[in-house]
Amino acid sequence: MIFARNELRLRGKVGTWCAAMCLLMAVIAIALLASDALSQEPQTDNFDLVGTVVDDVSGGVLVGAWVSLEGAEWGSITDDKGRFRLPDVSAGAYAITVEQLGYETLVWTGEVAPDGPLALRVNPQPLLLEGLQVVTDRFRSRRNRTAQSVVAYDRADLATSPQTNVVDFVALRVGTSRDRCGDATRGNTCFRFRGRSVEPAVFVDEVRVLAGLDYLDALAPHELQLVEVFGSGRHIRAYTNQFMTRAARTRLQPVAILF
Repeated sequence: MIFARNELRLRGKVGTWCAAMCLLMAVIAIALLASDALSQEPQTDNFDLVGTVVDDVSGGVLVGAWVSLEGAEWGSITDDKGRFRLPDVSAGAYAITVEQLGYETLVWTGEVAPDGPLALRVNPQPLLLEGLQVVTDRFRSRRNRTAQSVVAYDRADLATSPQTNVVDFVALRVGTSRDRCGDATRGNTCFRFRGRSVEPAVFVDEVRVLAGLDYLDALAPHELQLVEVFGSGRHIRAYTNQFMTRAARTRLQPVAILF
């Protein structure tokens, strides 16, 4: 009796297990059929949208212009030939924004397709470009009056740099390397000069920034319009695009530098 009762109980479990397995196999078969049907539907291939940005008056290419799909948080910076690339775009209608200091912001709307480069033409703002040239000349005159060695890097240098932050950009060009600061310094990031760590004086938009290299470490080169490096990297002055826009409009007279 015990044996017979146990046998019946076992047979009941086997029957339930078989029913469950059959149901599972049916669900899997339906899922595979649905997946196969979806894979046979036509797929839209994405592509890299490429193009150039030029001055609508002179026809010259613009280096360092910011190109983005309107509303997007990411974009492309034009290279030394004015070229940009927006990856993984599908064919269709878009609004594309182009921004560059000294030029009107362009919002281009239209259909894009992978059949050729897109040419975007932006209108210059003559008064702003003239003001930018005036301010640029004044910064150059100030550099020429300093007793220390100085090198300046303009928008083209910064926008086409492969470095991801300003600290590495400067370090590579002055022939030094980043180093961890000692206890007596304010920041964590220093430069290595002659076997010891040195914390440079850093000014951003003419204002002294404490722990300045830490601040520059969080900035990409393309976020700046001008970088001046004095004394082989011991004194750095960086200028944002927003500051240089205001400076161009007001014909800024730079303050004297005292070492």
